[in-house]
Amino acid sequence: MLAQVLKPWDTIGIVSPSYPVTEQKKHYLHLAAEKFATLWLHVVYSEHCFATDEYGASAWTPQQRADDINNFFADPTINAMYCSQWWSTAIEIVSLIDYENIKRHPKVFLGMSDIDLLHCAIYTKTWLVTFHWSDPRSWRGIDLDIPYTWEQFQARMFQKSHQIPAASLRATIRPWTARGTLLWCNLSTLLKLAWTQYWPTFENTVLCLEWYSVNIKTTLYQLQQLKEIGVFEQITWLVIGYIYWFQDPYRRKENAITHEFEEIVVAKTREYSFPILKTDDFGHHSPNCFLPIGSQVFLDATNQHIEITSDFLL
Repeated sequence: MLAQVLKPWDTIGIVSPSYPVTEQKKHYLHLAAEKFATLWLHVVYSEHCFATDEYGASAWTPQQRADDINNFFADPTINAMYCSQWWSTAIEIVSLIDYENIKRHPKVFLGMSDIDLLHCAIYTKTWLVTFHWSDPRSWRGIDLDIPYTWEQFQARMFQKSHQIPAASLRATIRPWTARGTLLWCNLSTLLKLAWTQYWPTFENTVLCLEWYSVNIKTTLYQLQQLKEIGVFEQITWLVIGYIYWFQDPYRRKENAITHEFEEIVVAKTREYSFPILKTDDFGHHSPNCFLPIGSQVFLDATNQHIEITSDFLL
């Protein structure tokens, strides 16, 4: 199922399915709205976008956060939804989303990190293609100012470009080519859905992984968990995005990380033959290429090429 391509004068509804928006980050959202306005896109905020619950952990109650999403999907004046924040409480609303409503009113849905579990749930329940990418200027205040990210937003959302150019040098970890359905996720987020009705099928999929705060111990056990669940037996390809703690020099030193993330992946998947490509085209604190979750892709790890091969917007 596909949403409509964005066009000038469309409206983006900003929702906060997880963490509350602080005053500083509210300023960043307003800057994002100004940036969207240069493309003739209008921004509106959901009813509880700037609310905070009694714990200071979320943008109000699970039901109210879910209602904001459900209402925007039902609202004919809203063309796309953009998740303002990521954090750990998005899982509280996954069972409160009206998936039949989404089927009736498919729209562009954007977000990253903990929002990936909503991507997976929406895709599993509706087959709607959704899009991964960074917060709207809400973390460091520069996400939309990264030229690659801003260019890819326009290429994917307006022009329906199937090309995914490299943000920087890519690396072949295990060569060969493959095709499959693109599934994206922050790994720790993905595992929150394990053994639930929202767990996606991984048969013939291209799995794209990124991580924010992860050390070697966490990497070892969570990759092993994927293995035990049987994910590595089903996927056709693995793409590794930007792994913040492993790749940022300060975080790497702070967490005593002595190996590369891809080394651990290779060690954990020795008995499998699927190709592996390392990129910095998506993730936290990095450029983002707007991956359409649920689309068909062709990947050539040998020549470090990624291309979307199916429609992802109408």
